[in-house]
Amino acid sequence: MPWTHRLVNTPMYTVWCSMKERCYNKHNKSYKNYGARGITVCDDWLHSYPTFYEWAIKSGYEKGLSIERIDNDKGYSPDNCKWADKTEQSRNRRNVIQVTYKGETKCLAEWARELGISRGTIKSRIDVGMSIEEAFTKKDWRVNNGGRKKKTH
Repeated sequence: MPWTHRLVNTPMYTVWCSMKERCYNKHNKSYKNYGARGITVCDDWLHSYPTFYEWAIKSGYEKGLSIERIDNDKGYSPDNCKWADKTEQSRNRRNVIQVTYKGETKCLAEWARELGISRGTIKSRIDVGMSIEEAFTKKDWRVNNGGRKKKTH
């Protein structure tokens, strides 16, 4: 029995199959976010589970991790993928707002936790034109529904 046959019913094999399905099966519910956007799987991985498996092991695969593309506009390949937990993956979605402050870039939710300000408050402040500095440091200012700043007590 080939060594790959023993690996067919494993979480990593499921990752490999799902990756290909998202990119090439037009009936897959995620195709619109992958294949329809031009996201592909490199030829080495597309045609060889053993090649994907070897990369995965060398790249730190552990049960519970999922494959993540480093650049969301590029395809699945060894130079554009890594393994990430669910928290890290959720921070790197296309719809997540990334903010750079004092030379460090993090998602808005992460900044909110770190600063002790709600994500909604920070987003509202930015939406009405506050600078990042002001939105992150003016804890005594809130934005009301009219889009004007209002001092709170």
